[in-house]
Amino acid sequence: MKYPRLASSLLVLVCAAAACTRGDSLEDLVGDDDFERARPAGDDAALGRVRAAVRAMASPDRNLDYVAAEMEGVVKARTKSQALLYYDGYRVTFMTPGDQVTQVTFDLIEAKPSIRQMTEAFGTPSAVAKGMLYEQSSASTGARVQLLAEPVAMPAEEDGLVRRIIVRRGR
Repeated sequence: MKYPRLASSLLVLVCAAAACTRGDSLEDLVGDDDFERARPAGDDAALGRVRAAVRAMASPDRNLDYVAAEMEGVVKARTKSQALLYYDGYRVTFMTPGDQVTQVTFDLIEAKPSIRQMTEAFGTPSAVAKGMLYEQSSASTGARVQLLAEPVAMPAEEDGLVRRIIVRRGR
């Protein structure tokens, strides 16, 4: 070997780096109660677009282009009754009989908010068979908008994550 000192120095550095990365896990460093509080509480990346969908659905003009523009999205696929938009971590489907959007469905793949985050954003829900139902009303148009948050696991718990959000005009 031409440079034995270099090889031995590199070996020492690699061993030192490996020794530094070994350590206690988060559970060992933090008590069980603290670990439960420190776990991820959900991702609210999609909540801004859910708010935009609520605003758009409260509007009297709910055509496809207006709702997509309000949500800052581009329609990727379109049929007579549906339109698809893709975002990072979730997919959005518009139900569009004619040109009016009647329902917006968020299929959350990675960007899953928690029930607690939904409650902070949209108020106190009522429990229904499929999840938690939130109601919003527009002061300017008088329109009621319903949000159904379907949890990943039933029954819906405050710290549970949401897998699907359905936004539609109230009846």
